[in-house]
Amino acid sequence: MSACGGGGGDGTTTTPTTASAEGFWSGTTSNGTQASLAILENGETWGLYGNSSSVKGAVYGMTSTSGTTLSGSGTGFNFVTRTSGSGTFTGSVSTKGTINFNVSDGTQFTGTYDTSYDQPASLANLAGSYTGWAVTGTTSPQTTTVVVDVNGNISSSFVSGSLTCTTSGTATPRASGKNIYNLQLTFTGNFCALGSGTVVTGVATYDSVNRQLIAMGLNSAKSDGLIFLGTR
Repeated sequence: MSACGGGGGDGTTTTPTTASAEGFWSGTTSNGTQASLAILENGETWGLYGNSSSVKGAVYGMTSTSGTTLSGSGTGFNFVTRTSGSGTFTGSVSTKGTINFNVSDGTQFTGTYDTSYDQPASLANLAGSYTGWAVTGTTSPQTTTVVVDVNGNISSSFVSGSLTCTTSGTATPRASGKNIYNLQLTFTGNFCALGSGTVVTGVATYDSVNRQLIAMGLNSAKSDGLIFLGTR
């Protein structure tokens, strides 16, 4: 809560305190879906929503705080309708506590802080072969295997007759020292959903409890991107 200035008898004033929205947040929306957000130290915001069996959509935007008030704007990508739309949101947050906000489309989100964000990123822990699925804004989920080596190099390939798509890139621990990585991927081939030569940038995180890699990235126009969820 922001402390208002009131001069005390000693002439001092109280400095307003601004809550931090940085971290992983998990909760539910007013539509009954489960949602997870990653808000970075620079306000960049990435998120997924869905249910226990599938991911229904993703969000990307920017978040800022003033006192305990939270506000921001972003784009939502709906994987069911294959549509996207921009919007704004406003609400409240307490540092490593709770978060609540209303989106301009009428959706409400209530969540709590996920302490796995505070685990340090480790390329040694991240390394492995992950099997799961990948999805873009215009294609259905496809079964995919992604390999991450001990240096954070990422590789994956699809071959079906003359149809090919090779993915290569890197995962790099962010300077924040948290359980979040900068992600960059390049797609090459004649059967890449985002087009050959497309580069996406985003974030990735590793869930050590479920041994799951979660990666999200957008193209340079931020009009489409890729989500990968896989386990090892």
